[in-house]
Amino acid sequence: MKYRKIAGCLASLIFLVAGANSQQPAPAGSSPFVQSVSLFQQLPSSSACNESALDALFAGPPEISLSLENAYSFHGTIISCIKPNPFAETINIRLTGFPDALFTVSRIRRQNGITTYTAHILSSSSNDALVLCRKNQKYYFIKTEQRLVLTE
Repeated sequence: MKYRKIAGCLASLIFLVAGANSQQPAPAGSSPFVQSVSLFQQLPSSSACNESALDALFAGPPEISLSLENAYSFHGTIISCIKPNPFAETINIRLTGFPDALFTVSRIRRQNGITTYTAHILSSSSNDALVLCRKNQKYYFIKTEQRLVLTE
């Protein structure tokens, strides 16, 4: 009976030591969740976008171009279009000028005739993102940190 307890304690001790040595500590000052690449660094912190230009994205051509008011533009290919009901539509666009960037834009038409847009541009290899916001009856792409847009 004594030998079973000793063998159990010894096995537990071996698992504890093996588990403690299996993970390497991260270097000081680094985090495994911090990405150092800023994909949208050449864009200003805020870029105005015309509402009619957003509406033109939903016209149906597979190749899109969205011009911003500060001479920047996005070009890409529509990879999916989802229309869950007559009032809502979402398209996903693979951007050609930004590696691995996905541009998702939704158009919501309300019964009172008002149309609103939501959008974001994300890349899995970047730490920044662009989010479409509406201020003073105008839409703007605002640069932000990707961690503030995605949930973990």
